[in-house]
Amino acid sequence: MVRLLDLGPQELKTELSRRLARWDEKSYRVKQILSHIYQRSTLDFESMTDLPAALRSRLSETYQLKLLELLEHSVSADGTAKTLWELDDGARVESVTIPMEAGRCTICLSTQTGCALGCSFCATGRVGPARNLSTGEIVGQALAEMADAAQGSVPRIKGADRVSAPNLVFMGMGEPLLNYDNLKTALEVLNHSELTQVGSRRISVSTVGLPEQIVRFSQDFPQMKLAVSLHAATDSLRKALMPIAKKVSLSQLLDACRQAQATTGKRITFEYLVIPTVNDRREDIQALASIAAGIPCKINLIGLNPVDGLPFRASTPEELTSFQKQLSSACRQAVTLRRSHGTDIAGACGQLAAGQARSNP
Repeated sequence: MVRLLDLGPQELKTELSRRLARWDEKSYRVKQILSHIYQRSTLDFESMTDLPAALRSRLSETYQLKLLELLEHSVSADGTAKTLWELDDGARVESVTIPMEAGRCTICLSTQTGCALGCSFCATGRVGPARNLSTGEIVGQALAEMADAAQGSVPRIKGADRVSAPNLVFMGMGEPLLNYDNLKTALEVLNHSELTQVGSRRISVSTVGLPEQIVRFSQDFPQMKLAVSLHAATDSLRKALMPIAKKVSLSQLLDACRQAQATTGKRITFEYLVIPTVNDRREDIQALASIAAGIPCKINLIGLNPVDGLPFRASTPEELTSFQKQLSSACRQAVTLRRSHGTDIAGACGQLAAGQARSNP
């Protein structure tokens, strides 16, 4: 069977147009089918009741739409929802939906079933190397989570009575830019005006810092947002926290960020996980301010979230606020503090591991 969700926008139209023409079906059926799948998240042909029964049967025999099996759905005290998915080969991934103000939501998507980069503060890194998700497995997460949010599975906040356009953030399991080709096709589908219709400015891709892919992403998707997981402002500390830094120096990473910023004209977001007594010292503040002075950016601070076996402790709210104030005083760039969501269901930043056994630190 053909996995329809694995196809890019042009491939989808070509495949369905040729197939339906062979079946002597009207050409407008292609638009109907694509609207059902990508705008209404209908992943079962038999549910597309405005199609003839014979066509629904043929489509079901020819195409596979369901690539993810829901294993577990957890809802946090703060309304964040985490979904555990099983894939065709038995691998597992997680995605997270966070309710926001005015009826919006942010959907955090995974691109790999683990991560080979092994950052010392991340549960996914402790899972270790794993496989890339296909385009369809990435898109399938988004469609399923968007459908759940629209149907009310994700709690509303502040009295909102509907879910409007979601934000999609590729900050789940895996390093998105290590799965670039499948990510690129997924982004094209999700952003396409005739498919899922998520605006470029509502899509963010996060990376620990792969220079060539950063430059390529900025060229391919200049309107989308780029977030770089910095987490340390010196090579020595970054190497201690993030193995990728042994291959990619800060100067190489920052050069790529400058190229990306020059291409897009947009600020880079530097993500900075605050780890008490490790990267929140006075010298860290000065080094981070120096980096920020040379690149149009904003700095998004994140508190360390609990992960069993980590040698670090989480910052207190007072420590985070103090660090934010000191950094804001030291640099001219915007410094924001991201609130953690879903910590009690292991759905916050750095906690996703899909229930898999974790390697020893």
